[in-house]
Amino acid sequence: MLLSASLVFYLTKWNSYPPEIGIHFDSDGQYDVIASKVYGFYPHVIGGICIAGTAFSNFLIQKKSTGLKITEKGEQHFKTELCLTLDCLSVLLSLFFANWSRTVSLQIPLNIEFMVNLELCIMAVSGIGIVSEVITCLKYKIQDKSDKNPQLMHRLCRLIAWLMTTAGAVLLAFIWERLPIDEELYNNPEYYGLAYFANLDTYLDKHLLLIPHSMIVLLLVIFEILSVKAEKAENYALSAFADKMKVVCSIFFFWWNMLIEWEIKISISSVCLFAGFCILFFVTYLKKRKSDA
Repeated sequence: MLLSASLVFYLTKWNSYPPEIGIHFDSDGQYDVIASKVYGFYPHVIGGICIAGTAFSNFLIQKKSTGLKITEKGEQHFKTELCLTLDCLSVLLSLFFANWSRTVSLQIPLNIEFMVNLELCIMAVSGIGIVSEVITCLKYKIQDKSDKNPQLMHRLCRLIAWLMTTAGAVLLAFIWERLPIDEELYNNPEYYGLAYFANLDTYLDKHLLLIPHSMIVLLLVIFEILSVKAEKAENYALSAFADKMKVVCSIFFFWWNMLIEWEIKISISSVCLFAGFCILFFVTYLKKRKSDA
């Protein structure tokens, strides 16, 4: 509704605009891109796609079974929490793009603080939603001592890993045209197509940002294949190890990709923490395999 209202408002002012207007903003909220007023529909189009995506996901969730090994009550709680999370995200996204459209329509500076707070709220809602859904799955898990195959955790690990990776790819696509982030260099033709890599302290072809995104997809595919084959062989210790690695790799690569894309150095402490988790999971796997032998 908010996005539709902002579209109507923009159309009512269409004839009052010159052929070119400000459509994008820098880190201070000032216009940094002047283009045809047709591009003023950009926030409506992107916002509409995002909201339609959440609405379609909501529809599928209500119609389809999750396939999780939880009770019927747990299934209802899980779907309710997931739909509520998507509804909250839909409202926040509507506010985000409606405010962007309002600023374009009025040709005034963008309130950066408000937009940043909205982005933080979107991340917080996503995080809270994931945590609550994991807790629900654990709380309503169907207990079957005769079944050693932890299908519930396997599906949860797969869901979290691929959601994080998909979110990282979407965020990269969203900022792709804004690289480099530095406004002076962004408008410098010599830096067109470059991105700043803080750890190397240099500008390189921004297509190199696709490498870590490709690496995490490759890792997830490898661990997915390993997990499936381990399950078929009833090697549940190896399957659990692969699932844990999917989650930890997706989380750390998501974080590292965000740092790289926002021109921030990746600290050695985060790399050591990642290595620590990998070692811990491997040691746990060896102990589990030994106890099952």
